[in-house]
Amino acid sequence: MTVKIIACEVMREELLSIQPDGQVEYEFISMGLHLHPKKLHRELQNILDRSLGYSKIILTFGLCGGAAKNLKASATPLIIPKVHDCIPVLLGSREKYEHFSNEERGTFYLSCGWMITEKNILSEHQRILAKYGEKKAFSILSRMYDSYRRVLFIHTGCADEAVNLEQSHQIAQLLNLRHDTVQGDNAYIRKIVNGPWDEDDFIHVSPFTVIEEKLFGIC
Repeated sequence: MTVKIIACEVMREELLSIQPDGQVEYEFISMGLHLHPKKLHRELQNILDRSLGYSKIILTFGLCGGAAKNLKASATPLIIPKVHDCIPVLLGSREKYEHFSNEERGTFYLSCGWMITEKNILSEHQRILAKYGEKKAFSILSRMYDSYRRVLFIHTGCADEAVNLEQSHQIAQLLNLRHDTVQGDNAYIRKIVNGPWDEDDFIHVSPFTVIEEKLFGIC
């Protein structure tokens, strides 16, 4: 039977780069829904409810601002990466994410997938600039990103990486942050597509079971 993978469009290119061992069907969800966790929750629940006839469903979201909390599995077994968001997935493991976060708590992570979304920081800056002018736009962005100290761009080998890397430098300059890069690792993504879905890295949700936040073990 076919495995269904539900994922954010942020990871589209990385997921599709992995050759599946069996039949896999993808459904990608707009990155814009992350700005509205309740809407994202409803959309995910609707997809789960209508996704029938699969051997398993892999929900490639993690907690994502609480959007996955209290989702209810359908008649199909559900598997979820044991992560808060997609950053550990792009880095290759939770341990790598913890390393970089401990190295600098105020890290703003970027990847190609994040850069191509409609509401990245550069496009938001242009919108705010047009509405409020340069001085107020700078003040707004400074308050929004005051807790960050660096931009960390994750190399994942996407087609337009050079362009996106340059844009990430522009974001760092705009926010007056230092800019670093790190090589991503597709180990977690390979496991999402082909397994093994071990309990160290994945949550297994039985049919008709509600997802509890404590299952992630990272609260």
